Formats: sequence, C-alpha cells, structure tokens
Amino acid sequence: MEFYKKIGELMMNETGYSDNFDESWDIYNERLQKTGVKKRRDTLAKGEFHLVVGVFIFDNNNNVLLQKRTLTKLSNPGKWQESAGGSVLKDENVYQAARREVGEELGIELQVNKDSLFFREFRKNWITFWFAATTNFEIANLDIQESEVDEVETVEIIKAIDLLKNKGIDNTWEILQVIAGKFE
Repeated sequence: MEFYKKIGELMMNETGYSDNFDESWDIYNERLQKTGVKKRRDTLAKGEFHLVVGVFIFDNNNNVLLQKRTLTKLSNPGKWQESAGGSVLKDENVYQAARREVGEELGIELQVNKDSLFFREFRKNWITFWFAATTNFEIANLDIQESEVDEVETVEIIKAIDLLKNKGIDNTWEILQVIAGKFE
C-alpha cells in the first residue's frame, strides 16, 4: 500500500504543475474554527475550508499592479489576477500569508495588517481574505517568481477592471471594483 501511495505522489508532482502538492493547510469550518490539517492534494469535505489571501497593491498614482499566472499553475493558468495571492500555510495567519505571498511572488516587503484587510469571501471550499495596500515600487525592480508569475503590469484601475473582467480569474474584477472605491 505504501508503495502505491509513493507512486501516486510522484505522479502528482510530475504532471508539470508549479503548485506544491505537499504543502499543508490548516482546515477551518464556516465559523473560522480550526478543525484539522490537510495537504493540498487532499480533498476537502463539505463544510471544510482552507484560507486564501489576495492582495491588490496600488502605487502612489492610484494604479494597480496585476499579475498573469504562469501556464504551469493547476488552477487558472495564464489568467490575470490580483497583485499577489495564494494559500495560507499550516500555522500561518492571513497577515503572515499575505506578506509571504507578496514577498515570494514580487519581491516586495509589504506591511499587511488589519487596516489592509477589506473583507473575506466564502467560496466552495476556501475563504479568501482580500487585502489592499499602497506602496512605492518600480516594475523593473521587482523580483518575480517565474514559477508562479508569467507577467506583471501596472494598470489604471478602470483598465485593470476591464482586463480582469475579460482575461482574469472569476470575479476578481468585481473585488477590485469594490476595493478601488476606497482609493478614488
């Protein structure tokens, strides 16, 4: 049995995806009470959620930084999304995860705290905590994580909403529209 489990794990990792199927997530119920731990490759039961963060970064000219996912991502390959985002890892809180994701994907040290949190969104088996922050950055100076990010672009908010609506992930454009209301 252990042999077949190992073979299955090797095959999962050899599919060419840049996602780490061995990363561990804390699992929560709808009241945000921790109920256990699972790996990315594990199936979540109804009523089980893992936490996700999404961060929109604005520059001082009120433009927003967007990223295009690589084609090696398991979900939504090649689609545009928020500045940075991803799953919250085991024993990590949403603020730590947001800072980590921004640092890993863009090389930006960003202060993320409760003032940066806009809202949380419940989905099928995950809960996204949406953040927004303004900081100085230059695209040429970003340290892009090539295994996750194909391209980055700084875009005026109206154009960013349109780009996300036509070439982005699900309702990300609507999230930006809500968040951008504060920055106008």
